[in-house]
This record gives sequence, structure tokens and C-alpha cells, in this order.
Amino acid sequence: MNMVSDNVDNTISLETKGTTTQKILVAILLLVPIIVFAITPLYNVQNPKLFGLTFFYWFETLWLVVTAIFFLAAALLLNKMEGGS
Repeated sequence: MNMVSDNVDNTISLETKGTTTQKILVAILLLVPIIVFAITPLYNVQNPKLFGLTFFYWFETLWLVVTAIFFLAAALLLNKMEGGS
């Protein structure tokens, strides 16, 4: 079996393009949800209730949506920094 090299660069670059401000913004977008979920005593309470759900459950559910939005924003910003459309 003959392996032919196509001169394709398959290396992964760990250097990210973009300004320092953009990199800090991406880091903040990724870290905020992690920190909020890690501080359980912040939201481990019964009241206020919303639609019969304790605060703990509806706060976590709300943050699942917020986290998805934050991660999407971070991904789009990273894509923009890398020169994507």
C-alpha cells in the first residue's frame, strides 16, 4: 500500500487570534455559569416559588438556558476571532 503525502498541514494551533479583550470576554462567558453553578448555597433555598417549583429548581432551569446562550456567544466570538464568517 503506497501512502502519498498531500502536503496537508494537520497540526492544531493552540494560539488563538484576536485581541486580549476578546479573549477575556470569552473566558468570562465560559466561567460565569461554572461559578454560579458551583456556589450552591446561593440558590439552595425553598422560596420564592414559581409555578409550584422551589427556587432551587427554577433557578437551575433558568441558568441552563442562560448557560447555553453564554456558551453560544463564546463560540461565535471564538469563530469570529479565528476568521470565520
